[in-house]
Amino acid sequence: MINSFLDKYIFTGGLKYVHNNFFLVGIPFIISPAALFVSLAQKEDKNLDKEIYYSFKGAMKENIKSQFGINFDLEGQKGLLLVVDLFTAFGWGALKQVDADAQKKRAIVVVNNSPIAGALAGKARQPVDSFLRGIIAGTFCSYFNEDVECVESQCSAQNQPSCEFIVKRKEEFDFSKEPARSQLDLDK
Repeated sequence: MINSFLDKYIFTGGLKYVHNNFFLVGIPFIISPAALFVSLAQKEDKNLDKEIYYSFKGAMKENIKSQFGINFDLEGQKGLLLVVDLFTAFGWGALKQVDADAQKKRAIVVVNNSPIAGALAGKARQPVDSFLRGIIAGTFCSYFNEDVECVESQCSAQNQPSCEFIVKRKEEFDFSKEPARSQLDLDK
């Protein structure tokens, strides 16, 4: 038993290992040690963090419908819950809370047990979950059907109880404050 979400796919044959690759319902994926991601996050390089964020955001936004088969126009909140299940089942942490306001195009996402933040607990001078920020931003771009950004406002790597992410339109962030300035590009 891996976890209840993935066990369903194992039982129904939706999880396959073919030619040395894993496929979940036809989507190729990799099982990877968290240390590989931690090695990038611990660099605390703001430019690298931004590159990771924008790369993950773009990939998630581009592939959520085509690869994951999630169409928020049809599924709405149900599709968002599927992303939460996928996120948790794949080991990115436990989404404790997702408060989304589709009308205002805003969300607050709280994640417990981020493997990256957990590995860097007490060692980080800045939030470390650029990968998660990108996944969350790309998901909400699709969910809101509008370009939004994501800033990590608290991080368990900085001895906070959980990681908290704020999602909203770029122009709504206060760039005079360090989190927005260090995590987002003004010109993208």
